[in-house]
Amino acid sequence: MASEESFVVLVNHRGSIKRKTRSGVKFTDKDLLCIVVNPTITYDELVRAVLMKLGLEGAKRVKKFFYRIPVSILHDTVKYDCLTIGSDEDLQVMFLCRRQFPEVRTPELLAKLVDVVSSSGGSNRNTTNVATAAGSSFWAAVASSSVPVYEPAVQLVASPSFAVDLNDGVGDESMSHKKST
Repeated sequence: MASEESFVVLVNHRGSIKRKTRSGVKFTDKDLLCIVVNPTITYDELVRAVLMKLGLEGAKRVKKFFYRIPVSILHDTVKYDCLTIGSDEDLQVMFLCRRQFPEVRTPELLAKLVDVVSSSGGSNRNTTNVATAAGSSFWAAVASSSVPVYEPAVQLVASPSFAVDLNDGVGDESMSHKKST
């Protein structure tokens, strides 16, 4: 059972941040996650708790949290702003605000989730347009077995008089034979 100091934090994980004039900042997620926290929780423990509860450990990571921070209360209306939480010190701001604004019973976070990057440096997405080392003498010189080699976006053809971009057919502006329109 949760201790007296523990409290619930609502975590938005699919929504976005919306700025409103009356209440300031609002999170748009309809699929909220409830996490019970206490003031001694660390940033890393919060990240682990969110990913574990979502079942995304190893597939996603938390890039950062956004905290819907209360900034003023006027006539039963709470005005919010947004604070990025990326460390233990930032997380302590949420606990301090909770003590300063007891009217706000349940703090809200928005978790920005991103794909986990594999140990080879790539993400879960497949890369395309990988060239072989024999494709170009320049790329062959920098090729390595551990680094993928990418084809240049523009392929130029060398000629004694000018160079042509084969992708859009526009020649060098300094060439003597300009294309007439």
